[in-house]
Amino acid sequence: MEFTLDKRLQGFQLIAQEKLQAIICSIPGKKDLIIEQTLIKPLEHVCAASWLKLKGIQRIFKFDAEHIIPRTAEHQVLVYIIHSKLQIFQHVLRHIHQLERQEPTDMDAAVKNFHIICVPSCFSHFHNLLEEEGLYGLVQLHRYNWDFICLDQGVLSMEIPNVFATLFLRKDTSLLPAIAQSLRLLQAVCGRPELVLTFGEHSANLVKMLHKLGKLGNDSSNKEVPSEFSTMLIIDRDKDYASSLLTPAIYAGLLLEVFGRRATEIELQTTSNKISLQKLAIFQLPRIEQQKQTANPPIDKLRSAKPPSIRMNVLSDQIYGENRYKHFAQASSQVRAQAKTIGLEVQKLNDMKLDEMHDYVARKLPKITELKTKVMHHLNASEQVIEMLGGNFRRIQSLEEDILNNVARKRILSEIDELLTSDGQKYNTLRLLCLLHICAGISSDEVIQFARNYCNYFGQEHLAAFQQLAMAGLLPVAWEEERANTPAKLLSNLPIPKFQQTEFQANANRLRLMVSSAGAEQSPASLGAGSSSGSGTTANGASGCPSYVFNNLYIPITAQLCSYLLKAQSAEDFATKLGMVDKLTMHLADGTALNAKSYANSVKLNDLRDIFPMRKQNIFVFVLGGVTYAEIGACELVSRINGSQIIVASDTIITGGDLIAGAF
Repeated sequence: MEFTLDKRLQGFQLIAQEKLQAIICSIPGKKDLIIEQTLIKPLEHVCAASWLKLKGIQRIFKFDAEHIIPRTAEHQVLVYIIHSKLQIFQHVLRHIHQLERQEPTDMDAAVKNFHIICVPSCFSHFHNLLEEEGLYGLVQLHRYNWDFICLDQGVLSMEIPNVFATLFLRKDTSLLPAIAQSLRLLQAVCGRPELVLTFGEHSANLVKMLHKLGKLGNDSSNKEVPSEFSTMLIIDRDKDYASSLLTPAIYAGLLLEVFGRRATEIELQTTSNKISLQKLAIFQLPRIEQQKQTANPPIDKLRSAKPPSIRMNVLSDQIYGENRYKHFAQASSQVRAQAKTIGLEVQKLNDMKLDEMHDYVARKLPKITELKTKVMHHLNASEQVIEMLGGNFRRIQSLEEDILNNVARKRILSEIDELLTSDGQKYNTLRLLCLLHICAGISSDEVIQFARNYCNYFGQEHLAAFQQLAMAGLLPVAWEEERANTPAKLLSNLPIPKFQQTEFQANANRLRLMVSSAGAEQSPASLGAGSSSGSGTTANGASGCPSYVFNNLYIPITAQLCSYLLKAQSAEDFATKLGMVDKLTMHLADGTALNAKSYANSVKLNDLRDIFPMRKQNIFVFVLGGVTYAEIGACELVSRINGSQIIVASDTIITGGDLIAGAF
């Protein structure tokens, strides 16, 4: 029986269910489940609450660090599901200590009353901590990894929120084995690709782990699964910081800039959002006063009412599916037009006869009512995006363009300082400074001056965030350079012209990521409904170049690499375009690892077979450290232009603000 790619990807849910069932059914006795709140929505993509109850779970609770869930019976087993984070693990142990004091457990009992399921890994220091806390033998630890969750068509996520902070900020590689195991399972489900292309040190290490792990099952008895992908592209987040730091121009990207995401769902909170929460309190006064003037519903109603939400999934929300990768101005205009159309449709009821009205109410009205609700949610969401970002959007876009083109650095620095004073955003202002360092480079004196002003606004405790960002290469290591009076620093003070390129500038030139403003008409950098999405738009509202996701300023590296892979006619053609890019490695099916130039030379000597042009136009893209909707939208456009299928996956979906927030 032939399975389509979509059917194979849906198989991850069944595998995740089998893994969870094996853990739950291995625990005897009556069980209560306590789930960390951030895991609830991703777990809903694996199984429902009714499925858990069929497997022996009696009650399900949300985990709260401040509130201890008591056992409902004498020998009730408590099962905790938490992220693999030390702080949360310590909170769980504190709860277990408290429960043990209230009702001591018989040490000789065969059944352990406490079980902790860690997602996605159970680290060795967790076992050590159990022993230190005197709980070894009372608590059973389990490792659970649901691998990939299908969030949307062509979008997979592992829903591990702390990979960037762990791997790039703290240089801790403990999460890499779990990611490698998931990629190994992907190859078992979808087949081994002919080529694995890695860009970055951690990506190359992932492939080494994959080769050491080998295939799943017995190779001699299992037939090789036919590959659904010709190429797997794995890229480190630090190889394209610009795509995460730039402000997106597409609908899905800007929704995530303002609203928090829980798996596929975003909640449209009217009182707070990601932008308002990161602003200084003094800038919240006008918004708070405006909210006080509106009619306040009763407190009981506020507690019981569920906030409206938008599901960022094509199958669940047709309006989102039509607009997700469109320029925001065009998407918001279309949502307004749909709202007017529905209003006119409802008015038709007044002109209907009685029998027509009965038929209309029975058949069409429920669908129109549901559609109207979704349209109103999107309309409210777009209005909040305009309210939160519209005031500075044009200015930010212009500033980002100057940063990319390395124009007037002193003016850019002064504008970033001014934004810190006038807008007071905790993450987004620092995000601009990081973008400036990545694209053009900033000195230690400049970052020290900014850090001084920043800490005066937000508090001296945030000084450590600058050191964390320096660890990831987002800022210079300022304080160490200041203390070291080295010959290199003395030479840097001399008036000698500098011709050194940053890594970003080198890769942008080699991969042709920058879009010349002289060569194409720029779309207006506005969030208003009257703006267009640029000249030469396709049927989906996107310009013919993937740079449309950033207002025709920049092409994400993932999209450009996919384009080169799909268009390459020979190994020599591929090497001509990518041979000069450092740390871009080709891993062949037999385990050979070499760069594009070496591969082309081997093909010339008939030592290796030329895999270009690719026989199957399907690519799997994995971004290690978080992917943005701008990158997903750019890859989707490349796939439509080339008539291919590109599946984009990552450990989580992020924005530039989320990236910076990881350092705090």
